[in-house]
Amino acid sequence: MTRGISTGMAAGLSAALLVVGLLVGAFAIGPLTLTPAIVTVERTTTAPGATVTVGGTTVTVTGPTVTITNTVTVSAGTPGLGVDVIKIGALEPLTGPFALWGKQHLEGAKMAVDEINAKGGVLGAKLELVVVDEKNDAREATTAFRKMVEVDKVVAVMGTVSSGIGAALSPLAEELKTPLLFHMSGAHTLLKLSSRFVFRTCLPAAPMNAEVLGEFVQQQGLKTVAAVIGSYEWGFAIRDSLQKSIENLNGVRLEIVEAPVGERDFTTYLRKIQPLNPDILVVIGHPPGAGTIISQALDLGIKPKYFIGPYNPVAAWIGVLGEQRFVESGVVDYTCVDYSTPEWRELAAKFNARTGLFFDHDAATGYLNVYMIVNAIEKTQSADPVKIAEYFRTGYFYHPILAWPMTYTEWGEFKSARLTLYMPVLGDPGETNRGANWVPNIIFRSSPVEPYRPPS
Repeated sequence: MTRGISTGMAAGLSAALLVVGLLVGAFAIGPLTLTPAIVTVERTTTAPGATVTVGGTTVTVTGPTVTITNTVTVSAGTPGLGVDVIKIGALEPLTGPFALWGKQHLEGAKMAVDEINAKGGVLGAKLELVVVDEKNDAREATTAFRKMVEVDKVVAVMGTVSSGIGAALSPLAEELKTPLLFHMSGAHTLLKLSSRFVFRTCLPAAPMNAEVLGEFVQQQGLKTVAAVIGSYEWGFAIRDSLQKSIENLNGVRLEIVEAPVGERDFTTYLRKIQPLNPDILVVIGHPPGAGTIISQALDLGIKPKYFIGPYNPVAAWIGVLGEQRFVESGVVDYTCVDYSTPEWRELAAKFNARTGLFFDHDAATGYLNVYMIVNAIEKTQSADPVKIAEYFRTGYFYHPILAWPMTYTEWGEFKSARLTLYMPVLGDPGETNRGANWVPNIIFRSSPVEPYRPPS
């Protein structure tokens, strides 16, 4: 129903006009959609010809101004964000050398989206994942990122694993002013002091990992350290960082060998470090080859006290080593998840029942990335990517399964990371990992790590 009104008319229009003013800062011309509210109006004005819908009734202003005093409930059927769907980009390596990381991350993200949507979404809007396989190809990744932002209108993008892909996407995230959440991508060169839209969410910068490794080496009294790194950004970052952190330790010897990312036979490289008889063999710098390196090292008779992994998906370890070797060979891996909490056990049981998979730090990061984005939307009452990024930088996100809270520097590095190492040990996992014979055991938590500060 449409009515014409004049200056002296006092009706429910008043509340609508106030809400319009609060939402957009000025009265709009044309039909308006309002967020549900109860408001009191003392004085409002609008221009002739404006139409406002209140509770299904449309009124058109015929006089020069409207001045109304009234209290009224305004009901509207659309969500508080003014949209029906919030889209999040899941730009994942679902094929190629990092596919296991991408698949775990995506499964965790799907579980979070389903949970949130089952409870009514975020401020009334449903969540939707826009999933693209970036194939560990920089051109594929940048093309997909731009489409996600400009066509699909995502509020944020997550899933990046390779530091090479991270290097290609970081400047694009800044250009398009859209938050990019690294799943991995830990090369310290990826963030600049001017970065405002790129954030780490599990793997800290390479120097921070190397610093913690140095702390662990000292604590354990280890004297010989060998490392195999991949020939790409992350591998080079780990090489440089290990040289700074380990070589400065008194009485500790370090030897590093470099192998191609796609290498499958590491025998030649391992023979170079075999004479060192290392106390610890570090494979964090070669994620795609980590399990194979350890398997071939054991076959060669290289048996250090510890093998240090690269935030590997559990499926990657077991797929190469098998459960027995995974548990018995001294594998230690980093994690950004606290496997000791009851909250983790509850989610792990749910995830395992849903997928048949282990809820490792990769799956948990996908799950938490979604909740982190939703938290920012709820706190800012906005789906604006710029406001979401600003909240990441200045706000706070914590979940009981996290090893440390998600708080950030201005440039997107962790402010308060406490890096954690775990070992698989024999035990009954119950419903968290049905059919397995091992459980994750936290063996080391670092002291708070100083955020890496880029030189520029």
